[in-house]
Amino acid sequence: MMSKQNQNMPLPVRLVRGTSRAGIGGGALLIGLALFLLFRGFGPGGTGSSGSGTGEDSKSPSTAKASVSGDETSETNDSSLAAPDPIIGGLTEDERKALSGNILTVLIDDYQYLIELPGTPVTILRPAELSRIVKLASLAKGDSNGIKVRVLIRESARASAEKQLQADLEHSGIHRDAIMITSEFVP
Repeated sequence: MMSKQNQNMPLPVRLVRGTSRAGIGGGALLIGLALFLLFRGFGPGGTGSSGSGTGEDSKSPSTAKASVSGDETSETNDSSLAAPDPIIGGLTEDERKALSGNILTVLIDDYQYLIELPGTPVTILRPAELSRIVKLASLAKGDSNGIKVRVLIRESARASAEKQLQADLEHSGIHRDAIMITSEFVP
């Protein structure tokens, strides 16, 4: 029911008053939601998970080990890429294994880069940052044809990730002729 005082007001005034109250309530609700998400870890600089991001998982970057055998891939947690060994040029054990061959093999899966660790009967892939891949590629010996980096691509690989890798490698001095990008998708 409308009060007698509101009935005497023209319709536009009544509409503005009712809308203003709803707008203020909606704005307060949005601000509360934004603060809730910010303090729960979502938003700029957040962890994307609940909590403050100070737990055990946030202290060291989690890495995954993927073993590829035919069409089968399995992943487990491993921290071998987390801390470089300061004694041997700042390379981790996995990075040294990746450079043990003449060519550095990189797999692109969606936006993620994985390096291959040769020397085992089952192909082992480890996640790596693009900056580390560029550093490793500059340290690769190369084969008799001058190829230093072989890039494998999964069907889920993003073209922008492939172009970014190629651009960063060329920017670091590795010529396009030293990069071999496969034309077929790998499982």
